[in-house]
Amino acid sequence: MHKIIIIGAGFAGLSAANRLSKCNLNLEVLVFDKKKCIDFLPLLPDAIGRRIKPEFLACDIKSLLPEQSFTFIQQEVISVDFQNRCVSTPGAKYTYDFLVVASGSQPNFFGNQDAQSYAYALNSVNDVKRIINALDKNKFENFVVCGGGYSGVEVATNLWLLLRKNGVIGKIVIVERSPEILGALPPWMRIYVRDNLKNLGINVFENSVVENIDEQRVAVSANHLFEKAVLIWVPGVRTADFIQKLAIEKNAQGRIIVDEYLRFKQDCFSIGDAALFAKGNNPLRMAVQFSIAEGAQTADNIARSIRKLPLKRFRPRDLGYIIPMANNKSCAEVLGFCLKGFLPALLHFSMCIYRLPGLRNKIGLTANLLRACLPTVKFSAGKEG
Repeated sequence: MHKIIIIGAGFAGLSAANRLSKCNLNLEVLVFDKKKCIDFLPLLPDAIGRRIKPEFLACDIKSLLPEQSFTFIQQEVISVDFQNRCVSTPGAKYTYDFLVVASGSQPNFFGNQDAQSYAYALNSVNDVKRIINALDKNKFENFVVCGGGYSGVEVATNLWLLLRKNGVIGKIVIVERSPEILGALPPWMRIYVRDNLKNLGINVFENSVVENIDEQRVAVSANHLFEKAVLIWVPGVRTADFIQKLAIEKNAQGRIIVDEYLRFKQDCFSIGDAALFAKGNNPLRMAVQFSIAEGAQTADNIARSIRKLPLKRFRPRDLGYIIPMANNKSCAEVLGFCLKGFLPALLHFSMCIYRLPGLRNKIGLTANLLRACLPTVKFSAGKEG
């Protein structure tokens, strides 16, 4: 019997586990995750503005794993010993024949202890609950979003929608360290997003950083001080602590650099946000579609290794990407087509319903979106918030 350890039960880890269950091999698979439930990250910003019920965005990990020969261990992996082929948790050590690192990513505070203490990260269902609770309890006048990437834009527009629904007037700003928000995207998309943000009254501070923060004050570059403010922190992510300690090749975020077969050592694979796979000279971006495909490919290559067959190269297929914005003036590049308006928003929610694990969650989310999303088609862009 071959023993396989999968670290992480997100999209990539679960994809690998479910593919392994169909390989018709004598396997023992241990799946580790420090959390009991998988969090559906693509809809976390929408849970703020559209008030999607957070319980629809979490699913028990054990219920998603095949029952036979698969064991879920709810413990955090703290180290990996490649020489002795074992992983360690706070209470035990477990040996492996094949290792799959699929531990995802976590918020990167870049050493800013004040931000870690006072800002609100957005990386789990519990984070959403904390943000919603804070917004309900406090009369904030300023809403600062640190990070001008996909998540930052989504969060800012969902804050706009929340304020609009509640009849609250407030100032929303995006703070971005780089010269431009969404800097890796095509010019047409950056212009479209900036124009939409401007129409919503959302200010963008580029070449700027959050310099100081306490419970209700946020200071930004160029002497911008926001009182009665809340700071939502989405400037970037890094890999898990145990990966940061590994003596292997990684990028600045700690993502493990893998080869064309998604390996970083003999019989060791890394997939999902924990991995950095380059297509040509271009690193593959973090995306659900790639995580799922990498998980399936890795499972197939483990099976091929056991059967003494040559491994297959990973050949990602990029279907495109969507920038959902909460006033439904979204934008996307899908299968080579440039899309604007409500259609990209509809595609975003359709794919989320399709990818969301658990039938109960799918039904609940669909009903929730029909109530919360469709009425916003009638909204015109305004200056509130």
